[in-house]
Amino acid sequence: MSIGPLMYAASVGSVTAMLLLAGAAVALWRPSGVPIIAKSIRGLAVVAPLLAWMLASATWSLNGEASVVLTLRLTILFSAGMLLVASFSLLSLELLRRPLIALALGLSAAAAIVAVDLALGGHLARILHGPRPVGFDPGLDYGRAATFHAVLLVPILVGLLRLGALRLAAGYAVLAAIAILETSSLSAKMALTAGLVGLAAVFIVPQLRWAGLIALGFGAVTLPLMFPAPLNPEVTCWLANHKPSALHRLEIWNFVAEHIEQRPIAGWGLDAARRLPGGGAPVTIRRCDAAQQPDRIALSSEILPLHPHNGILQVWLELGGVGILLSVAPLILVIWHAFRVSVWRSRLVQAMIAGTVAAAVSVAFVSFGIWQEWFVSGLFVAAACAVFAARQSTAAVEDAISPDAGGRPA
Repeated sequence: MSIGPLMYAASVGSVTAMLLLAGAAVALWRPSGVPIIAKSIRGLAVVAPLLAWMLASATWSLNGEASVVLTLRLTILFSAGMLLVASFSLLSLELLRRPLIALALGLSAAAAIVAVDLALGGHLARILHGPRPVGFDPGLDYGRAATFHAVLLVPILVGLLRLGALRLAAGYAVLAAIAILETSSLSAKMALTAGLVGLAAVFIVPQLRWAGLIALGFGAVTLPLMFPAPLNPEVTCWLANHKPSALHRLEIWNFVAEHIEQRPIAGWGLDAARRLPGGGAPVTIRRCDAAQQPDRIALSSEILPLHPHNGILQVWLELGGVGILLSVAPLILVIWHAFRVSVWRSRLVQAMIAGTVAAAVSVAFVSFGIWQEWFVSGLFVAAACAVFAARQSTAAVEDAISPDAGGRPA
């Protein structure tokens, strides 16, 4: 139960959550230790070519030492994450049900506290996350945790439904939605929406799961070709007045696309986004007055602040087309395999997989660095919860949702 509060209290709470869950799974291993280790090694082998390419990129990176260090850190996280997912796929369901319920209760308690805190002015957020400038929105302090929470929402919700814990599932979903919507994190709200829409859409029309998978692959390959994105003055002014951060994102993506074009095969090297030439150039976005002329400053930043705020573009930028092939192809293969597992082909499970992927992809496409430890860890925790939920036997709950829910989708 401590994972939920810890997640909102600490900026790297998802890393701690993954390590705690992996540690708990290891403690329960004993009869199944060898199969779990073997399965985690096989999982790590899927991403080994990507990790090797990351390490190789140190030879042409803008900072070879930083590339090596980041590769090692990601290797440790990937190893722990694969161990966690393997454990959740092989351990007894009886052993895993209690941790899932505890995780849901902890997240629900944290969500209630966060919602009350923000409603009362965010005093707890200021205590937990240190002093902030005058006028700083305390809702931003909970942004990472809310995003992680939003990605976890669908797999935990479905896991609770398939356990038959209907009241806990309803309370968990409501409290999670309230807390996420109370924060100021647009990425968390997008993940919440994408996850629930993906869940509902694929539950209603199961064939949409394949359309989403095709769209992911097509988008990963063609996204750099969509930039630079020209904007007419009216659209530019509207964005500057209503969502200057979105206009800044377009500036970032235009800049990144230009550099991708310079090194499209191998990229600039892992972690190069932090050091890209010209990335520190100042960018000032001004609001428009009634005559659509520049007015007061709406946003002041850099053309590339730390990372591109788009996972696909970051992989293209740092690891090139080879990196895209080594990262996106295995990801699509894993998702495709999950859809094809015979015992996971109930309508609700297929919808859960699609909803979880939609939530994660929505975050990766518009926010945060793709290699940030908290984000990588959060994805593994979500994957482990999805595996556990999928393993639950098809219950009467599913039949109550749809008369033919237990049937195989087309």
